[in-house]
Amino acid sequence: MATNTKTSPRRRTSSGLARLWGLRALIAAAIGVAIGAGAGVMTVNKLEPGRTDSVDSLAVMLDSISKGRIPDAKPAGTPTADAAPAAPDSASLEPELVSVPAVTDLEEGDARNAILDAGLQVGEVQFRPSIKPAGIVLGTFPVSGARVPTKSAISLVLSDGRDPADTLQQHSLR
Repeated sequence: MATNTKTSPRRRTSSGLARLWGLRALIAAAIGVAIGAGAGVMTVNKLEPGRTDSVDSLAVMLDSISKGRIPDAKPAGTPTADAAPAAPDSASLEPELVSVPAVTDLEEGDARNAILDAGLQVGEVQFRPSIKPAGIVLGTFPVSGARVPTKSAISLVLSDGRDPADTLQQHSLR
């Protein structure tokens, strides 16, 4: 009886299978990253539509940084390395209150500068449908005139430049 000692060309070793699965995993990861990047770009375009005639948020932020209008990352009263910590007094325990500036109907860049000039920070930025041009401030939270501690974050609500009636019609078509 003759035995066949030849091995099948289809038979793979365990190290060959591991390499094959590793290659498949690498390809799957690359495809996942590409799909995620594409979805991210589409999401950003929906959340912050292009503004042809108004100020770009990034440009405003970089301009504010260059003018030194961005507050330090360290909270007020944080001792430096060379200074000895000061003993707290009763006056320093109460935060200084400032009024939220009236920025409604201003462009985003002007509103950001007014908030920073008041000793406050710009917080979350939201977009809402409005007949006003894109990038115009519709409101703030807390509302203008409210007394808040310095360096508080003020949220902006901006127009996305789309008529609310158009956005309702788009939602009803889906």
